[in-house]
Amino acid sequence: MPVVYVLECADGALYTGWSNDLARRVRAHLRGRAAKATRRALPVRLHSWWRTESAASARSTEARFKRLSRAEKLALLGSAEAFGYRVIESPFVTRAVQGGISMATPPQAEERDTLLETARTNVVRIATPKGDMRLSLNADAAPNHAAAFVKLVEAGFYDGLTFHRVEPGFVIQGGCPDGDGTGGPGYRLKAEFSALPHMRGTLAMARSSHPDSAGSQFYICLDDARFLDGQYTVFGQLIDGFEALDAIRRGDAMTKVTLEPRTP
Repeated sequence: MPVVYVLECADGALYTGWSNDLARRVRAHLRGRAAKATRRALPVRLHSWWRTESAASARSTEARFKRLSRAEKLALLGSAEAFGYRVIESPFVTRAVQGGISMATPPQAEERDTLLETARTNVVRIATPKGDMRLSLNADAAPNHAAAFVKLVEAGFYDGLTFHRVEPGFVIQGGCPDGDGTGGPGYRLKAEFSALPHMRGTLAMARSSHPDSAGSQFYICLDDARFLDGQYTVFGQLIDGFEALDAIRRGDAMTKVTLEPRTP
């Protein structure tokens, strides 16, 4: 199915294109092999997209979108509908409030090894009214994110927070202390992008347009989302509780998030 996509470039510009294979096209942009405009403004991030019924509709709506001013483009994308098509946004954190009031501290040098050992020998259990989800953490691919996540879990940071965003067939997103996608722990993590793919059950950190802006908000993929590869830090994988994952709805709470020993 044809998809019209919007990329946010390093200089803040919005680039628009369309493709029958979104994942492949985004990979080409990330490697600087798709268009001169994005090659000159790397890194880029997939901002949002909408699916159309035909190539003709994709080309038409792409052209209409390109004629808008930047402010009009952002307003249209924020309305969740573009020219009659539903707009889907990538996992994001509102940029304006990142760093806000400090509520937590990132892992310190003296505690990092202990946190990483905990990440390697334990799994995370997220208890919800829809059932429990168990996730393994990848401390090798994303040590800073895994360590930070463990520290927040041990501090009870996530207990009672909600999944404030649910995109059917795409992701569930939670971990915002304000409950609306604008909050965080009071610090930012340096990106740890890797070759790990976005598959069903993948656990990764949401961020704003700046690569080094992840904090506490995370998302879990409801389906394969390879078009996000290389743009977000993947740091874990759901190993049990897929029925609960599929049943989560916007506003559902994480009643308790805990660590428990990994079993063979």
